[in-house]
Amino acid sequence: MTTKYTLRARIREFKIPPVHEGLVLGRRATIGCNAIRKSLSLLLAYPFAHIELEDEVISDILVREAVLRRIPKEQLIEFVLQRIKPLMDDTEILHLDVETELHLEDTY
Repeated sequence: MTTKYTLRARIREFKIPPVHEGLVLGRRATIGCNAIRKSLSLLLAYPFAHIELEDEVISDILVREAVLRRIPKEQLIEFVLQRIKPLMDDTEILHLDVETELHLEDTY
């Protein structure tokens, strides 16, 4: 009997910043929100808003404040709870890449 192994790897350059728009933290993630917030403040020049949730899966959302200038905080929370929460468990930390598109129109 022979054993055959297949190994596939996807290798990418470590990018700075490691977080672009935000993170969604599970309630039992291996690193806590305060430690991540401190790390982000040391690595990145732009500020992150901290949104604490009372949820059985998600404990916190860390999102760039610039994102919250384009989308209301309540809309972001609703999106995360409805669309991201079902895809994660309470031990995970997920990257949040948010693309916002605004259509502005003035009538004179």
